[in-house]
Order: sequence, then C-alpha cells, then structure tokens
Amino acid sequence: MEMQLKIKENSMSSLSLRGILESGKLVEANYDDWYRNLRIVLMHEKLIDTIDKPPMEAPDLSDVEATKVFQKYLDECLTAKCIILASMSSELQRQHQDMDPYEIVAHLKKMYGGQSRTARFQLSKALFRSSFAANEKVGPHVLKMIDLKEQLEKLGCTLRKDFLKI
Repeated sequence: MEMQLKIKENSMSSLSLRGILESGKLVEANYDDWYRNLRIVLMHEKLIDTIDKPPMEAPDLSDVEATKVFQKYLDECLTAKCIILASMSSELQRQHQDMDPYEIVAHLKKMYGGQSRTARFQLSKALFRSSFAANEKVGPHVLKMIDLKEQLEKLGCTLRKDFLKI
C-alpha cells in the first residue's frame, strides 16, 4: 500500500511539472522560455542526458549487459521525445517527429536560438545609446534604463555591477 502511494505521488509530481510545458507550448517566439522549462522537466524526470549528450551507438548484441543499458537508453529517449513533441505546436511536431531528442533540440537551436542573440543586441544597443536629455524627467529615464537591464537579464545577459555604478 505504501509503495503504491509513493508511485502515485511521483507520477502526480511528474504530471504537474509537465504542465509547465503544456501551458507554454513552443510556438517560435517563446523558444528561450520553452527551452528553459523543457530542461527543468527533463532534469526532474532524469532524462536530461537525452538532449545534452549525442545519441548512444547500438552495442554488439552478444554483450547482454550493454544491450540492457542500450534498451534503457532507448526507453528514456522515447519518453523524452514524447515530452518534447507534446510541448510543441502541431506544425513543429510534424517537422520533428522522426528525430531523436538530441536532434530535435539541436535543430530548434539552429532555428530559434539566434532570436535571443538578436534581441540581446537590440536591447544592448538601446541601453548604450540611451541618453538623458536636459528637459527630460529623471524618473522615467531611470525606469526605462532599469527595464532595458531587466529585459537583458531575462535573455541571459547580465551586466557587471561595476558597470552599473554611477
């Protein structure tokens, strides 16, 4: 009875974490948020290696132990692939349904990973070119600068503290 309760608790927590991906399905513009959430779910499921490490080579069939390890790897890849595909728009699912998890993530990084670099560049340019006009109020200017800094941080670009000191 106690064992059944633990299994039920584990499956409940897995389902609730997977809900993060359900509510934030990948639809191109949200790649960075989707990828971060995908990594959280796969870490929790102990499947993160399926996207971080290149696919495993099939072993010699005469090596029973290696075959068992490989079968476990294939099962993990199937679970990870299902989680990934379920968290995408239908068009992206069709494009990636025949790939393994590692290939899916690599392909998506090529497609959408550059968007965040472009966004960081545009925000950095706005921040560094921003100047305080003589007739401008200080409050709105400071809020604008803080907003630009926070947007950059959301994209993974942190500014050193000594740079921010006035």
